[in-house]
Amino acid sequence: MSDHNLTDTFWDRIENVNVGMLSATGTDPRPMAHHARRDDGALWFLTANHTDIGEDAAAGKDARYQIASGDAKIYAVVDGTLAIETSRDKLDEIWSPMDAAWFEDGKDDPEVRLVRFTPKSAEVWAHDSTAKAFYDMAKSAVADDTANPGSHGKINF
Repeated sequence: MSDHNLTDTFWDRIENVNVGMLSATGTDPRPMAHHARRDDGALWFLTANHTDIGEDAAAGKDARYQIASGDAKIYAVVDGTLAIETSRDKLDEIWSPMDAAWFEDGKDDPEVRLVRFTPKSAEVWAHDSTAKAFYDMAKSAVADDTANPGSHGKINF
């Protein structure tokens, strides 16, 4: 699969993933829900000002986001940069009822921090349907060959 096709596959499938593990350089990964926006070339996160992720974003640190989703048929390690976004319009666009559960005053809570994660590169494993993957593995075992249940590669954004 070409880099362009794998990049499209990444964006198509990450929209069906709910959560991954986000960490800035030198910190432990944290489970975080993202909002994928292909048009922005970004993944968006909501956190509180005082959290590690909020402070790392304020410092503009490099970060890594790890995704593992059998349901969405994608596994990825994404490297990029964190930044704070202050646009109320973007917050309004990103905000969901699930986000409201984390903040006492909803999106007007002074602790809300909108974080932009801009991917630079990623290693992506995108597999085909589970049935096709199992068929390919079984066929490879019988033929004494190597299975190829999907696409794998490195992409740059």
